[in-house]
Amino acid sequence: MAALAAAAPDADTFLFRPLVELSAVGGALWSHRALTHSLLGGLVLIGVLSAVGPWRAVVLGVSSHIALDLVSGGVRLLAPIDDTVYGTSVDWLLLNAAVSAVAVTVVLGGLLAMKYDVRRPEPLPFPATPLEWLR
Repeated sequence: MAALAAAAPDADTFLFRPLVELSAVGGALWSHRALTHSLLGGLVLIGVLSAVGPWRAVVLGVSSHIALDLVSGGVRLLAPIDDTVYGTSVDWLLLNAAVSAVAVTVVLGGLLAMKYDVRRPEPLPFPATPLEWLR
């Protein structure tokens, strides 16, 4: 669900393009990284996708997508109220290298945990008497 939610803001690339080409809509609001990448659009996406799956995964997916787009060129965060592009532009190669390093670490950690059947250790019993604290 988090992966679907992370991809959802980019639906504007194929949903809005026909409307713009037919001159049904126009302006910066209907461009990429505008309405679906704004705080209002993010809340709408979270509301719609939370009806299908767990809301925490949806929030993580949508917010991580918008946060990474803020770092990789900026978004119209306050659309439709304000057309200002907020964010910064980090070199795409540096950003992809950082994201890849995190992704590889998470994937390898998961694979190693599955291979070696890592489980949570059983919690230690709480000492019942003060003498047991000393043992």
